[in-house]
Amino acid sequence: MNTMVILVKREFWEHRSLWIAPLVWVGILLVLFSWGVIQGGRQVDVHMNIGDVPAIEQGLDKDDATEHVTQRERAMRNAAALPETRKQTVNTFSYLIISALISGFATIVVFFYLVDCLYAERRDRSILFWKSLPLSDTQVVLSKLATAMLAVPAGVIVLSAVTQFVMYCIVWLRFHGTIVGDIMPGFDLLTWMRSLFIGMGLMLGGVLWYAPIAAYFLLLSVWARRLALLWAVIPVIAIPPLEKLFLDSTNFLQFLGYRLGGYVQKLHVDENVFKSDHGRENLPRVDDVFRSFDMTGMFTSIDMWLGLAAAAAMIYAVIRIRRYRDDT
Repeated sequence: MNTMVILVKREFWEHRSLWIAPLVWVGILLVLFSWGVIQGGRQVDVHMNIGDVPAIEQGLDKDDATEHVTQRERAMRNAAALPETRKQTVNTFSYLIISALISGFATIVVFFYLVDCLYAERRDRSILFWKSLPLSDTQVVLSKLATAMLAVPAGVIVLSAVTQFVMYCIVWLRFHGTIVGDIMPGFDLLTWMRSLFIGMGLMLGGVLWYAPIAAYFLLLSVWARRLALLWAVIPVIAIPPLEKLFLDSTNFLQFLGYRLGGYVQKLHVDENVFKSDHGRENLPRVDDVFRSFDMTGMFTSIDMWLGLAAAAAMIYAVIRIRRYRDDT
């Protein structure tokens, strides 16, 4: 177990983009979010400041104009206020959106890592050093798979939670004591923890569903003698037009689309929960949001288990190829 942990740490040390790139991306998101909050706050300030102009134009004195603005603020606050359960829904949606943004970027980083990790150690001859150590090819290959499919997703969940909390703090600092601060949902620890739980469930399902794709990229990385990235990209670009030209079919595109997007279908998401045709009062409750994701469809899918079997076969091939190939 300690050996596997050390090997995973080695991956993050040798491929620093695995943690640097997501952190930079989160920094960009926080800068953009802060800028949006500041600009939005200015618009609110301007809107509230010009609100007392009509009162003055109506001939009211300063005290009456102030009372007019106070009543106007109170009316706006009451009109925009959300029930507490709806505020929890906003918290949950915000976490899911943040998690989707970070996990989408992390997926791109993992793609480049998987295609390059086994190829790079042959390219720079570091494989000779690692083969001189009492480490099996199975341990090395599984450590790379665990890095991409376990360590990085776990980091995404933690990073998403921290990012959401920082965004809460930014909003609180900007709007604390204002009408917007009263309207905006506050930090709810219980909802935050439940959002983390559903995030972990969705991430686990995604890891299982996309395991054969990760194994395929590892197979390319250990097999290609050069230009491993092109071997990963060219078939996806070349096969669809060739199939259409010679067979007049789109089976490959359909299979690829199903393998990439079928995960969402297997969740059996109840779309009716997210429909809001009658305004803010019809926002779904947070409990309805959690119940809208049905994970049983994922674990009872024969396609998922066939994909895992294919992934296991490809990982076995990766281990065998690495054992006998060092490009010397």
